[in-house]
Amino acid sequence: MGKRNVFLPKLRRVRSSKTGVIDGKIKRYTISVDACGRYWLSLIVEKKTAFLPKTGKAVGIDVGLTHLAILSDGRKFDKFSSDYCEKQAEIWQSKSSKRRHLALVKSQQDANKKVLGAKSLSDYRNWQKANVAKSRYMSRITNQRDDCLHKITDQLVREYDVIVIEDLKIKNMTKNHHLARSILRQSWGRFRDMLEYKCKKYGKILIKVNPAYTSRICSKCGKDTGKKPLSVREWGCPFCKAHHDRDINASINILLKGLAQL
Repeated sequence: MGKRNVFLPKLRRVRSSKTGVIDGKIKRYTISVDACGRYWLSLIVEKKTAFLPKTGKAVGIDVGLTHLAILSDGRKFDKFSSDYCEKQAEIWQSKSSKRRHLALVKSQQDANKKVLGAKSLSDYRNWQKANVAKSRYMSRITNQRDDCLHKITDQLVREYDVIVIEDLKIKNMTKNHHLARSILRQSWGRFRDMLEYKCKKYGKILIKVNPAYTSRICSKCGKDTGKKPLSVREWGCPFCKAHHDRDINASINILLKGLAQL
């Protein structure tokens, strides 16, 4: 792979938007095209991976809707937001549906009139343009979300040797129609998958624990203080009088559960 091109068997030299030379042996490549008409080259490269240095630190992570990740040491990572692109994607989705309907009507009218050279649905340019515009905004949302998740997970894997997370049943949680969209927007499953493969790659430990009662048990005295509605973000323990941030308390309990398993 050269500075601005890559040599592929049968296709010879192909220009690329990427720079630099790949350090490793290329085992396989795959060329694909997305809904926006862009071509992508995926490479499988054989390369030795060096483990990251040990830090001797452990952390518990509670994922949420107000923040993407809350750590047991008190740090919070902001949730992903792409309001502009999401709004534009909705607008172009609506335009695409309307233009598809008009194209179907026109196509059916031409077929009934037996017009010579009648167009098929895929021949209507306005509908195709709306589809491409919608796909571009959706692709931009995906790329922005992945970039955000990669930066956070890279930081976590570099700073901690043991990472404890909740073993959430996301499919069951999305049955709540009031929270389903917010949960899917944050991509908790993608966040967990990234942590899992990065911990394995760099020699770190990832532990999944049952999240039951983590937000209602006091992390100071271990007493169960009862169920609390989602609107309650801070509370005081009636037993030891400790004051807790709901999410930080949950992340500390998650860490304690993980260390007990370890």
